[in-house]
Amino acid sequence: MQIAFLSYWSCPRSPLGVLSSGGMNVYILNLAAELTKLGHRVDIFTKSHSPHKSHIINIRKNIRLIHLKGHIVTNLTGFIKKNSLRYDILHAHYYYSAEIGVEVSRQLKLPLAVTFHTLGEMKKIYAGIIDKSRIETEQGIVGKADALIASTELEKDELIRYYQADPEKIHVVIPGVDHRLFRPKNKAFSRRKLNLPPNKKIILFVGRIDPVKGINLLIEAAGEIEAEVILIGGDIKSRRFWQNREVKRIKANIESKKLEDRIKFLGSKAQRLLPWFYSAADLVVLPSVYESFGFVILEAMACAAAVVVSRSGGLKYLIEDGKTGTFFESGNPADLADKLKKLMRSEKQTVQMGIRAYQESQKYCWDKQAAKMVEVYRRISG
Repeated sequence: MQIAFLSYWSCPRSPLGVLSSGGMNVYILNLAAELTKLGHRVDIFTKSHSPHKSHIINIRKNIRLIHLKGHIVTNLTGFIKKNSLRYDILHAHYYYSAEIGVEVSRQLKLPLAVTFHTLGEMKKIYAGIIDKSRIETEQGIVGKADALIASTELEKDELIRYYQADPEKIHVVIPGVDHRLFRPKNKAFSRRKLNLPPNKKIILFVGRIDPVKGINLLIEAAGEIEAEVILIGGDIKSRRFWQNREVKRIKANIESKKLEDRIKFLGSKAQRLLPWFYSAADLVVLPSVYESFGFVILEAMACAAAVVVSRSGGLKYLIEDGKTGTFFESGNPADLADKLKKLMRSEKQTVQMGIRAYQESQKYCWDKQAAKMVEVYRRISG
């Protein structure tokens, strides 16, 4: 099949954890790679974001990343027609791309699959972030898309309950993890490689610096425990990063508690380095008030890390409490601090939890999920 991905919210090759770049980018690149292994070709369309970048980048055999300037719909349809490209399916990622996909699929008479990755209604419910325009756009997309791809049964239920989606349109395809990259490494060696202290307790956060990620909950909890906290995400070399409202809020919180010596922003890190960080940490924490799935936690589990997560969204489908990870009450820093204290007192428990998490992570393989995605594509393309 000839497959077109639409990723106009962020370029899949942008540094992870910077601005809007996060788990969705990991999803897109991994899915595309597995689809090509099954014999398909994938073009990923995104907006041009640098005058120095090549117009078309061959990421690997049968995967192209195509940057387009100007009016998105006009230039996308024009590019496809001008180059006599023939696609069997459009797969849009996030509501912003899906809105474009609705019009392009109409003009080119192509079936449209949509993965929302996060939903405006859920951000409103869990994080108090109200974006009426986005929610209205998502509601329109739900009615016009040929297929809706949900990452969990919970997301399927949310689409039906809050968007009145047709259940027959919704297909649950659970994301996977790259087990060749994300695998356990020796903790002591990982710390030496990363120049991290060999004998201190280390708590790790990985992700975008965004209010929905609940980083201030972790800051509150950190004041109650003896550990160093590493925050991976964001472009710390950019003035724009330090002027960001959420970054300022986190920084002020750290300073008010006099935790500057124990909590460090390390900025965005390349994916190839993340397994070393996961392996070096005593605990990996994701305190999000809302997560549709939780790629960071799946990556950490694949590295045999002990994880502590909020009981929210798709995280409930990844973790078995007390066995493959530990839940804390979402939005409750006191409960988070209590859970962290207990785990840090028992290295044996965290090691065993990490081993069970690693074993559980083996169920999440991209090759199986890509095959399921192809079945969806074929069903809607006739």
